[in-house]
Amino acid sequence: MLSPFRAFSQHCLRSRACFHRSFHSPLQNDQKQLSTILDELSAPSAPTASNPNAPWVQQGVRRRFDHKLFIRPHYFSHDHRFKGPPPFSKRPLIGPGKKKAKQQDVFYRLGVDPLQEASNDVLMSSFVTEMGKIKHRAETGLTTKTQRRLGKAIRRAKMMGVIPVLSSARLPWN
Repeated sequence: MLSPFRAFSQHCLRSRACFHRSFHSPLQNDQKQLSTILDELSAPSAPTASNPNAPWVQQGVRRRFDHKLFIRPHYFSHDHRFKGPPPFSKRPLIGPGKKKAKQQDVFYRLGVDPLQEASNDVLMSSFVTEMGKIKHRAETGLTTKTQRRLGKAIRRAKMMGVIPVLSSARLPWN
């Protein structure tokens, strides 16, 4: 007695399921199209998109966010979204190595102490820029010891008034 009822109820369930599959409202159709478009867009197009450690993926100039990752507030800033990674900083200009500096260093090769030449305005002004700054070792090519002693000699010459403090000395032939 229950078997015909059970067969009838299963037939109704099957027909309702078929009815719901065949009939979709316009809203459901739009949602389905939107979900397919989003699935296509979120599909990894580059091998970097499959990297789970990357918080964002580069797509041309603009970055997009990866799913299932923590999003920080600065990720929404214009600089983070549209600019590339920061460039590597340049190595500071330290100067030549010990062997090369000994070959280039005039004071070292001639055995002259820069502190003894503090009153020589022509020599001291050749190691000073137009604004009166002491040239660094990368420009002069001196050894570290000679560069320190030269700096001390230039500061002494400025205090004695041999060379100007805020600019390079004007030589008569320049």
